[in-house]
Amino acid sequence: MKKNTCGSRKFLSQSHFDRHFYGLGTVGEKGQIVIPAKAREELGVKSGDQFIFFGHGPMMHLIKADELDTVLNKMTQRFTKMAQGIKEKIKENLK
Repeated sequence: MKKNTCGSRKFLSQSHFDRHFYGLGTVGEKGQIVIPAKAREELGVKSGDQFIFFGHGPMMHLIKADELDTVLNKMTQRFTKMAQGIKEKIKENLK
C-alpha cells in the first residue's frame, strides 16, 4: 500500500498536485462526503476510519485520527530544524 507524504520542499509544486489530485468528492444531503475511490485505495481509507478536520481559508484538511501523533511529530521536527537554521543565520549575522 502506497503512503503519501508531504515531506519534500516541493509540497506546492505542480508535480505535487499532479500526483495527489484524486478527483472530486461530493457532499450529500446528510453532509457526508464521498471520497474518490483512487484516494481511498492509495491512502488506505476504509469504512469506519475516523478523521480530524482542519480548515484554512477555503481549504479543508483531513488527517486520519490514528495518525495525528505521527503528523504532529513530523511537523514538530520540521519546525525545530527550521528554527535551528534561523538561529544559526542570526548568529552568523551578529559576528
